[in-house]
This record gives sequence, structure tokens and C-alpha cells, in this order.
Amino acid sequence: MSTTTERSGSPGAVGALVGAAAGLAVLAGLYLIIGPWLARFGGAAELAISNTVTGLAIIVLAAVRARDPRPQALTWVLPVLGLWAAISPLVLRYGDETAPSAGALTGNVIAGVVVLAAGIALLLKRPATR
Repeated sequence: MSTTTERSGSPGAVGALVGAAAGLAVLAGLYLIIGPWLARFGGAAELAISNTVTGLAIIVLAAVRARDPRPQALTWVLPVLGLWAAISPLVLRYGDETAPSAGALTGNVIAGVVVLAAGIALLLKRPATR
């Protein structure tokens, strides 16, 4: 007979997954905010503004979700914001500004995929019912 003290659906395991996913989302959100200075966006001010607003929203939503591991009504917004972060360098028009650098594009895609995956994990993970 085999007994385990912590199942994969136990509240402790759910809390750890929620904390890890939310933490990754917060880090990706922070990167989106400071990315214009790290990756030298090359004069793409619209992308820098989009990243700042998106990053702030990601940080707030992920922090709220990490604070309370129960499913939140607005958790579905995280994957949407991640998708936007990944495709925004390709979608935004730059007018007379220069296009973003390859580093900006790569950073946005990676941060967006991280937030998308973390958001999906947060959506799918539910605490075990007793």
C-alpha cells in the first residue's frame, strides 16, 4: 500500500504552481516595461508605450492572482496580454519612426510567450475540492 501526503491536485501543489506561473508573468511584465531601454527599440515609441501599459497590466493581474490562488475572474486577460505582447511589434504601425530592432522583436515574442503560457497555466489550475 502506497500513501502520498501531497497529491498533484492538493492545495499546496496548486498554490506552488500558481505562485510560479504568476512570478514568471510578473518577471515578463517587468521586462516589457524596461525592454525599450535594454533592447534599444530604435525609436519605436508606440511599441515602448504599448509595452509599458501591457507590462503594468500583467504585473497587476499576476500579483493579484498570486496573492489569492483561487481562480480570479480576470485571469483570462493574462494570456490575451501575452499574445498582444508577442505580436505587437508586427501589428503596430510606425509612421515616420524607425521600426523596432531585432532585439525588441525577440524580447517581445519571448516575454509574450512566457505570459501566454503562465496565463494558460493559471486558467487551467484549480484548487482541489474536498
